[in-house]
Amino acid sequence: MSWSYDESLTSNRDKVRLKIGDVDTNDQLLSNETLDALLTEWGSDVMLTSIAAVRAIIAAFSRTLARSAAGMSADRTIFFTHYQELLADLLKQNRGNSGARYKGSYSYDRQETIEDDSDFIQPAFKSGQWDYPGTGPDSKDPDSDDF
Repeated sequence: MSWSYDESLTSNRDKVRLKIGDVDTNDQLLSNETLDALLTEWGSDVMLTSIAAVRAIIAAFSRTLARSAAGMSADRTIFFTHYQELLADLLKQNRGNSGARYKGSYSYDRQETIEDDSDFIQPAFKSGQWDYPGTGPDSKDPDSDDF
């Protein structure tokens, strides 16, 4: 497994490493291959990949929270807590984006990308789904009640 980090942030992998704090050669958390797989899974979205990477780190730390041997002990809960707080912060920065929503604060380019993706599962409902010709508030139906 390889590991690399370039401070010029030329690749999405380097941007993810910076967001999750995996920038120390002597304290490597995730391999290049793992980050590349996550980037592929999350469509090269740096924020969503960072969230997935932090979740993977939390899972790894949660398996080995406390150890003791030969009269010495190590408690990794401080790291576990740090990454839980980082995950909460990343989720807050991302405002709960699942990668599929685009109404409100997303760009039209992202909306078009989602709509053009033939593999994208459409939501079960959408705005205006109950609008039928002649039944909306602008209809000219003489029998409609005006409130």
